[in-house]
Amino acid sequence: MKAGKSETAPPLPRRPLVRIRMKLITAAIFACAITLSFSCPLWSAEPSFESTVKKFIQVVASKDRKALANSVSYPLQRRVPLPNIDSPKQFLDAYDEILDENILKAISTSRASADWSEMGGRGFMFQNGSLWLDEDGRITAINYQTEKGKRKRADLIEADKKQLHGSLRDFKRPVLEWETAKYRIRIDQITDDKFRYAVWPVRKKTSEMPDLVLRNGTLIFDGSGGNHHYDFKSGDVLYRCFVWVIGDADTPPGEIEVYKGKKLVLNQPVAKVIKGR
Repeated sequence: MKAGKSETAPPLPRRPLVRIRMKLITAAIFACAITLSFSCPLWSAEPSFESTVKKFIQVVASKDRKALANSVSYPLQRRVPLPNIDSPKQFLDAYDEILDENILKAISTSRASADWSEMGGRGFMFQNGSLWLDEDGRITAINYQTEKGKRKRADLIEADKKQLHGSLRDFKRPVLEWETAKYRIRIDQITDDKFRYAVWPVRKKTSEMPDLVLRNGTLIFDGSGGNHHYDFKSGDVLYRCFVWVIGDADTPPGEIEVYKGKKLVLNQPVAKVIKGR
């Protein structure tokens, strides 16, 4: 029998069944991974709010003043007329005016879920607002007052009154003092819910008689972001002082608007902040 030439067998065709099985296996692995990401303690992430707050609590509990100073978003605003804190060094220098054992103990023993609140874009609030954090866990406001801080503030208020014209020394606390291109403007709180507005030409000092004084002004908050304004009326003329807490990079600290009836007759941005925001 004559041997024939050997022939190379053609390659086997891809089998659709194998491809389907591989796809099913891949899909199963992917589904398992997704399930584990939600259920497995090793993969799950703690909610951002609680994890951020817990890290801050640990910093406070460590009693490391430098670490706490580095956890501040500067400048740190303080109650007028206390000066703002602009750096970690200033924070450490004024540490005992800003914090004391009472607030530090309250924070270090606090629970994120019970003692802190997530306030949307405003950040995280401790208790009733004695301290605020941003979403990165940095201090943005400390409304708590130490005894040392209260005494220093009271002394500064008394010194401030002595520098004003005698007709303006009857107030509870100063709120702000601004300069625009033409005017020097000051707002003081005279009762729990009423404010006073005084205006000088920018070339004058506050120890001189003001050109205009209006009382019984009101404070209005514009939303929940912190922006607010003060309204003062004289007949059909409205004087409005906007304080911009949130704005763009080129937003001024505030603006002054004057309306006669419904007509805007003056608008000037704040050029310089002397006190307050």
